[in-house]
Amino acid sequence: MSISHSTWPVMLMVYNLPPWMCMKSEYSILSLLIPGPRSPGNDIDIYLQPLIDELKLFWDSGVETYDASRNQTFQMRAALMWTINDFPAYAMLSGWSTKGKFACPCCNYGTNSHYLKHSRKMCYMDHRVFLPMDHPWRSNKRSFIGKTEFRPPPPFLKGTDVLNNLHDFENVFGKKRKRSNDGPWKKRSIFFELPYWQHNFLLHNLDVMHIEKNIVDSILGTLLDISGKTKDHAKA
Repeated sequence: MSISHSTWPVMLMVYNLPPWMCMKSEYSILSLLIPGPRSPGNDIDIYLQPLIDELKLFWDSGVETYDASRNQTFQMRAALMWTINDFPAYAMLSGWSTKGKFACPCCNYGTNSHYLKHSRKMCYMDHRVFLPMDHPWRSNKRSFIGKTEFRPPPPFLKGTDVLNNLHDFENVFGKKRKRSNDGPWKKRSIFFELPYWQHNFLLHNLDVMHIEKNIVDSILGTLLDISGKTKDHAKA
C-alpha cells in the first residue's frame, strides 16, 4: 500500500527514567507535529526552531519545576543527547546528503562507493576496513574481487570537526532556492545552536527496526518474485 501523505512527529524521550519506563507512551513527549503532505527536507530546521529555543533555555537557565515527591520546586535543566531516525531523516537532521558518492555521514569523504552503470545505482564497498588489521578476511582475495584490504578505517568524525568545516556555511532554505554549495553538505544543522551539541560523542542514531523492515521487504520481494518489489531484474 502506497501512502502519498507524510506527517512527521518529533518525539522526546526522558532518559532519566529507568529503561522499562522511558519508552512507555505515557512518558513520551510529542514536541512537534510537522504537517505534510510532503517531507520537509532540509527545511525541517524551520520547524525545529521553537524546540531548539526551548532546549537552549533548559540548558542555560533551566525551568522552575514542581517535585511532587518533595512538595517543592527546583530548577530543572535538560540536554538533548542524540536523535534517532531513519536514513533519509539522517540527511535532513545532520545536513549531510545520504545519497550519491559520499552517502555515509560517518565515513564522510572517505566513503568507498562504486556506480553500477546498468542498475544506475551507487553501491558501497570495502567494508573490510572496519575489521581488525589481523582479520583473515582482509587478506582474502578469492571472496573479495581479487583484492586485499589493509587500509585503516576512516577517521571518526567529531562534532567539533563538523562545526569547524561548516563555520562559514550559509544556510539557504526553501526548495526553489539554489544553494551556492554543491557538495555533500547541504546545511549547517540547527542542532549546532545548542552550546553542547558539538561536544556530544554520538549525534545521530539510525532506527534499526526501520532498516530491518526495508531489508526484509527487499529479500522477500526478490525470493517471491513480487512485481515492483523484486531486485532480480534485467538491470540488477
